[in-house]
Amino acid sequence: MRSGDRPGRVIFLNGTSSAGKTTLARAIQDESGTPFVYWGIDTLFSLVPPNWGGGRDGPLSRDGFWYDRTDGDTDGHPSVIVRYGEVGRRMLRSARTAAAAFARGGDDLVIDELLLTPDLLPEWLDALSGLEVLLVRVTCPLAVAEERERGRRNPPGLARGHHRMVHDHGVPYDLTVDSTTGSPAELARAVLRRQPSGRTH
Repeated sequence: MRSGDRPGRVIFLNGTSSAGKTTLARAIQDESGTPFVYWGIDTLFSLVPPNWGGGRDGPLSRDGFWYDRTDGDTDGHPSVIVRYGEVGRRMLRSARTAAAAFARGGDDLVIDELLLTPDLLPEWLDALSGLEVLLVRVTCPLAVAEERERGRRNPPGLARGHHRMVHDHGVPYDLTVDSTTGSPAELARAVLRRQPSGRTH
């Protein structure tokens, strides 16, 4: 543990799918002089049994996590939203507790999050209460996110589906990062230099 048994700092990255969060999180790990533990929403999804979804539309995914493809965009583009049921909500709560435990144990922590619903940010901040949290909005033009999406295994429309809602939580950010405006290393150094606003979480 660090000197004085102090808790670790937390960098919380939030943005739509393919906005550049994971690349930025990994760059933060590379550029920091202290070790940052990585926790992402895909960390949770990798732990979810296939029958309960984890983004894979299992037979019990309506209780866990599932892809909602019913709300097509008005201009005809595919739009996909990750939904969750009661089991999924419980797993999200457990994930917040697990992630926060690293920082409470003295480890620096970078969180790579796509807020599935706006109410999840206040719940995250409750889980991180008493910790130094830098809240970072990660963004890029939607066209860029969709171009990245086409090169990945994500379903088409995931970036568009969450593009508007992911930041609709009413909590001010400490910093906004457009992932197209610099190299991952440059952006990571800018994030690491930035101090939190000082508000109590």
